[in-house]
Amino acid sequence: MSEKIRILVADDEEDIKIVLKMYLETVGYDVITAYDGLDTMERVKEEKPDLVLLDIMMPVIDGIEVLRQMKADEETRHIPVVMLTAASRSEMLAKAMKAGAVDYIAKPFEPEQVQEAIDKALQSK
Repeated sequence: MSEKIRILVADDEEDIKIVLKMYLETVGYDVITAYDGLDTMERVKEEKPDLVLLDIMMPVIDGIEVLRQMKADEETRHIPVVMLTAASRSEMLAKAMKAGAVDYIAKPFEPEQVQEAIDKALQSK
């Protein structure tokens, strides 16, 4: 692999971002982070990540709206998105999947679950 796969972790919970960043960098990914939906949109456009791990419940713009905007944009629609959610409410997950998410990870999660979702999402590209 000549160039590292770049993953954007978008979550307003700092501890989740820290844990995911540490784990993903340990296994060889290049990781960038975003705090809220607006920050996420800017980072996606600037950084062009290979994959986005996106929290559903975020300030400013929620994850589902970020996902819709990404899928509506010619430059970002190809980027696979895996939703992170503490909301086990099935209607939220259904909305995310309908909007174009390739998978989701329920919080709390194990590193293996994250890796499986990333592998699945990157294969779907």
